[in-house]
Amino acid sequence: MKASEFIGMRVLDSEANEVGKVAELAIRLKNCLVENIFISTGGTLNKKYFSIFEEDIAEIGDFIQLNLSKIGVEGKVHLNKLEDFTSKGSLFKNIVGKIVLAQKGMEVGKIADMYIDPKGCLIHNVVVSTGGTFGRKYLMISDQDIQDIGDYIILNLTKDEVKDKIQK
Repeated sequence: MKASEFIGMRVLDSEANEVGKVAELAIRLKNCLVENIFISTGGTLNKKYFSIFEEDIAEIGDFIQLNLSKIGVEGKVHLNKLEDFTSKGSLFKNIVGKIVLAQKGMEVGKIADMYIDPKGCLIHNVVVSTGGTFGRKYLMISDQDIQDIGDYIILNLTKDEVKDKIQK
């Protein structure tokens, strides 16, 4: 499942009551892990967030059903800002759009999305968008392809290895 499709899904408690929507994911890209799944509750003016983990998820279909009852959800810590839960730059929204470089500083493209297993809290592949508007292609990379992550993402792939992965 694409992370961009997972974000926005409705979340139900164990008694089938809607408790919110998936608002964001905290990512540990180098380890290919979804560290936290953040659920937003309330309206625009009084939005609060709480975090769930893989053991809190019962099923994922058109909705996400939790193993938590209404009391269990209410017992979770609710904060006003996502940034209060995570370290800087670890949110999915901060990773999408990062520039990806191959070895020797060649620009490959930008992070476009991720394929995730939300129930197992795993990232299977990271999707890198390459090329211009009309010649756009996508490159799938894994944690083994990533050398460093900072303001940019540096791959441990050469220019030719990147071209081979794009053409497949």
